[in-house]
Amino acid sequence: MTPVRDVDSPPSPHPRPQPKPGIARRVVMRTWWMPWLLGSAVLAAGTVTVIQVAAGPQAPKDWEDVQLPSSTHEVVYEVAGKGTSPEIKFVVDGIAATETLTDVELPWSKEFTLEVGPGLGVVQVMASNTGEADSISCAVRVDGNVVHQASAPGEFSAVSCSSVIRP
Repeated sequence: MTPVRDVDSPPSPHPRPQPKPGIARRVVMRTWWMPWLLGSAVLAAGTVTVIQVAAGPQAPKDWEDVQLPSSTHEVVYEVAGKGTSPEIKFVVDGIAATETLTDVELPWSKEFTLEVGPGLGVVQVMASNTGEADSISCAVRVDGNVVHQASAPGEFSAVSCSSVIRP
């Protein structure tokens, strides 16, 4: 039989200690917003593309003569810090496809060619650090120009850099 505690009696002076969360759990707890940020960026780019296409000029009668705008860009993602990053996630196709790398040695960079058009293209990189580093930073370069850079101080911090490219 379980002893019954009086409602008016004070709680035990020695509460049960809670275990400390592991590194992976702390990183997940601090970066829960990353998929939401990526999803909202993709949704925004898609919405703008639909609006641009809908509000565009009248469609010609012969679709074979239509030349939709497109362009090619050199994109470089950079993540700087000390030690390793438990996760780096980045957009690879300018729309919605992402790639995720785990346990990446820092500094890290990725260079690729991106075809954009007829709608807008999205470039985005997100990264987090572990307890080994006191900060982490990122940058996105398009055609040699830095279009966004950011840094986040502290252990177990996360950073994100993104931009939109017009065709």
